[in-house]
Amino acid sequence: LRQLGLLPQERPAVIAPGERPTYTDEDVYKMMDYDPSFKGLYEEVQRLLGRSLNNEELKILLGFNRYLGLPNEVVSVLVCWCKEKARQRGSLRNPSLRAIEKEAYFWAEQGIDTLEEAAAFIRTRNLKNTRTEKLKALLQIRGRNLTPGEQRYAESWLDMGFADEVLSEAYDRTCVNTGSMNWAYMNKILTRWHEAGLHTLEAIKNTDRKPIPKGA
Repeated sequence: LRQLGLLPQERPAVIAPGERPTYTDEDVYKMMDYDPSFKGLYEEVQRLLGRSLNNEELKILLGFNRYLGLPNEVVSVLVCWCKEKARQRGSLRNPSLRAIEKEAYFWAEQGIDTLEEAAAFIRTRNLKNTRTEKLKALLQIRGRNLTPGEQRYAESWLDMGFADEVLSEAYDRTCVNTGSMNWAYMNKILTRWHEAGLHTLEAIKNTDRKPIPKGA
């Protein structure tokens, strides 16, 4: 319910990766010697990434437990999620611990610290990714990923709750009125519909017939 925005909650304070505490080699050695749970996590992450972790990477891993308070099982799911994200971007390499750390801070800020919350987050993201791929096909974008700016537009349109047929209508009007795909123009169309409460194709065709001026 939290991940779907249906359960109000207080968000923890934003934590910047640069603010993380500094751990020493001795801190790592102590955890490896006296905490079987951390040693098990270290071995599991090595297995998932297919390589050994150096001391600096172990310090990052230690921060997931000590500083961010992420349980071992959540860290394992986090690593798998980051691997999947890398695969979706077309990378043949597993993500670095630094890349995983960035996602770990995001999870901590969102309060994702149980297996249930992690599973809900991943389901939501996978659904959005599936719809984004459908949107790319609708916009006739093939053979490449969306740029960061395009991705922000796409996610905002999906968050507005538009069905594929409505997005297709906005795309058609954009191409007719501008001569090609114009992200900013299409965004103005969809934002206008959203603000007017027009979310079905029938309502749009019955209500909104005038084009948006190109410079508007």
